[in-house]
Amino acid sequence: MLKTEKKQGVLLEELDPRMKMLIVIVVSIICFTAENQKVFLRESVLIVLLFMLRGLFRQGVKAAGILGMFFLVEMATCYIPTEGVRMTVNLLVFFVGRMLIVFIMSYWMSQKMRVGDFVTALQKMHLPKGLTITFAVVFRYLPTVKDEFGKIYNTMKLRGISINAENLLKHPIKTFEYAIIPLILRSLAIADQLAASAVTRGMDLEKEKTSYRTVKLESWDIGATICIVGLAVGGMYL
Repeated sequence: MLKTEKKQGVLLEELDPRMKMLIVIVVSIICFTAENQKVFLRESVLIVLLFMLRGLFRQGVKAAGILGMFFLVEMATCYIPTEGVRMTVNLLVFFVGRMLIVFIMSYWMSQKMRVGDFVTALQKMHLPKGLTITFAVVFRYLPTVKDEFGKIYNTMKLRGISINAENLLKHPIKTFEYAIIPLILRSLAIADQLAASAVTRGMDLEKEKTSYRTVKLESWDIGATICIVGLAVGGMYL
C-alpha cells in the first residue's frame, strides 16, 4: 500500500524534492551573479535561515561561519595596495565563494532527503533516464564520501599526520596526498557500487515504475517555495 502522508515536523522537512531543486537553482544563480556584496550577504542570511527551517541547526551554524568568512575576506581584498594583485585575489575569492554557495545549497537539499522520493519526482518530470540515474548516484554518493573522509581523517590522526593548520603549512603536499589519494581510490569503488545498485533496482528499465511513497505537489509546497524564491529575488533589489 502506498504511503501518502507527510510528517508534520520541521517546517521544510517534507518539502517536495522538485521544489527543493528549484530553490537550490534560484538561490545559486542569484548568488553567483550577484556583483553587490550586500546581495551576497542577504542571500547568505537566507541560506542559513533555510538550514534552520529544516532543523539543521549545527549545519546552519557551519554554513554561517563559512559564508561569513568568505564575506570578510572579500571585503578585506579592497585593502590590498597593488591593483593587479587586488583584482586577481578579488576575482579568485569571488569565484570560489559563489561556487561554494552551489555546494552548500546542494548539501542543504541532500540532508535528510529520501533518495527514492527524489528519483520518483525526477521521473514525474520525464527527465532522461541517464540524468535521473546520475542524480540518484550523486545524492547517494555524497553522504558516503563524507563517511569515508571521516575514516581517513581518523586514520591520519592516529598516525600523527592529521589535517590541521600546522601540517598544511609545513607539509602541504604530503597532507593533501595522504588525504586525497585514499579518498579518490575509495570514491571510484563507491561510485561503481552505487551505479551497479541503481541498475540492479531497475532504474534503466523503460517500463513505468512504482514507488512505496506517493510524491506529489501540494499547496503547501508551492506556497512555501513561492515565499522563499520571492525572498531570494527580493534580496537583489532591497
